[in-house]
Order: sequence, then C-alpha cells, then structure tokens
Amino acid sequence: MTVQDKGIRIAVVGCGRAARQHVDALRLSGAGLVTAVVDADRWRAEELGRTAQAAVRTLDDVLADAGVDAVAVCTPPGTHADLAVAALRAGKAVLVEKPVAGSVAELDAVLAAETPTAPALAMLQHRGRLPDGALETPWTADATATVEVLRPRPVAHYLAEDWRQDPDRSAGGHIAHLAVHQLDLACRLLGTPVAVAGLADCRDAPGIETRAALAVRFAGGALMSVLTSAHPAPRGERLHLVDADHELTVTDEGTEHRIGGRAEFIPAPPTPQLRAEVYRELRAAVRGEAAPERYALGHARGVTVVLEEVRRLTAVKEPAS
Repeated sequence: MTVQDKGIRIAVVGCGRAARQHVDALRLSGAGLVTAVVDADRWRAEELGRTAQAAVRTLDDVLADAGVDAVAVCTPPGTHADLAVAALRAGKAVLVEKPVAGSVAELDAVLAAETPTAPALAMLQHRGRLPDGALETPWTADATATVEVLRPRPVAHYLAEDWRQDPDRSAGGHIAHLAVHQLDLACRLLGTPVAVAGLADCRDAPGIETRAALAVRFAGGALMSVLTSAHPAPRGERLHLVDADHELTVTDEGTEHRIGGRAEFIPAPPTPQLRAEVYRELRAAVRGEAAPERYALGHARGVTVVLEEVRRLTAVKEPAS
C-alpha cells in the first residue's frame, strides 16, 4: 500500500497510552500511516515517534501542513474540544479519544467546526459491537436498560499523572474513562438523556468518582440504571436492554440480540480490531467515500450528557463562609 493510493496521513497529538493504542490500531487497519506526533513532553514525543516511525513536530506545523489528512486527539480530555476545533478549522479530519468532551457545550463547539471535508469521529470503538438490527429496530418508551461496569483501579492510577486528579482536565473518573463505552452504546440506542440522578463516591481524589449508582431517563421515555465501581476485585461489564420482544445484552463475552423468536450471538472481537474499524471509517470519510456514521462524533451527545451530570453530582463544594 502507498499512502498516496490508499492510505491517509495521521498526526497524533498527545503521546501517552491512548496514543500508542491509536498507532497500533492504524497499523492493524491498513488505513494509513502516522506521519507526525505532537506532545509538550519532548521525550515522550520522541519515544512514540520512534515506535511509529513518525516525525516529532509542533501543533502549528501539523495544522499548516496540507500533507496531514487527519489529527488523532489523544491528550487529556479537558483539551479535546479546543484541539479538535483547531484541527477542523485547519481543514483536518479529527478522531477524538474518549471521553470526547467534558460538556455538551464543548461537544457542540466541535460539531459546529465540522464540515463535509473535515469530519469528526469518536474513538468509541465498542459501537462496533452493536448489531445492525439493534440500530435499525426502534426502541420504545417502554424500554429499560441496565449498565454495570466493575473495573478495579488502584489509587496509584490517579496519582500517576496530575490531570487524572483534576475533574476539569480529566472530565471525570470511573464513568468517564471506563463505563463510558457501555453508556455510549445505551445512549446510541435509546437517545438523549433528559434526567440523571443518583449517588457517587470520590474515594481517591476530590471530584473524581470511583463508585456510582445512577438513574437515567431518556427523552423518549426509556429508563436506565447504572452501577459502576473501581473498588471490588471481580471485573466485568454488562449492558442489558429490554423492550417488549426486543432485547440486547452486551458482555465481555459477546453481544446477544433478540427480536421476537430470532436471536443472534456475536462473540466479542478483540479491542484492537474494534479500534481498527474506527480508522477504516475515518479513511472512508477523509477520501469522500462515505460520511461518518457508526463512529460519528455527533452520536456522543447522549453519553456526554451523562458525563456532565455526573460531574455535577461529584462537584467539590466550596466551604461556607
């Protein structure tokens, strides 16, 4: 494959763990090449540059370079919106790592900068686990969903980098970074939440929840309960939706979808393969073959509403004067 014939040229902005996953996903996808990496930490940028065989450059250089087709935004979440807007205004497609935004206002700012030739996608790769039938068959006001995400994380995870302890820079804790995928799937099917209530604990850092129990109502009338925890030893994720004769279950093992008497089970693909599919959709969008659909950034509105409401629940209260 030559980049000129088939591939797209990607600049990765932010060179941490997520960036390494993007480099691997792009290689697996065959969708193009990483040609530039950007990070305020020169040592970290050079390390990823060696891995990706890409040049270390500045953001201004990347945005001014007509040879860069798209920017993968892999920085701390609090910077996602500004970077994505700058890239879109420079005529670059963007692929934004999750959580894509800290608020609906930030998400709307990115979407306002999007154009048909500079599309915006989200690295919410588990959308690839939704069967077409679950997306095409309407879910009614009687639908009920349950999300359970138990993913242990030690306090050292939050202490490793300053931004993980800052609610504004991180966009939240366990829900924003781990439960986000299952919540995104639920919102993709049920629509936009209009009410989020519940309880959350911030054990390891102020404003960074590590445990939560939520109740969510959607605009169409559907209801959802959410239980997430970084505390217990067992690990597992589960999304379950029921609606008359329509049912969907997504677990670590796979996806089961039932309509009436017909059922299908799809084993869970490896996560790197799911990320690779996002890059294939990005390539098609950049080349003008098809507008983003499954991984379009605009579909993240519902989950962003939930994340914003969780931040309100966990907001650090100023002491009374």
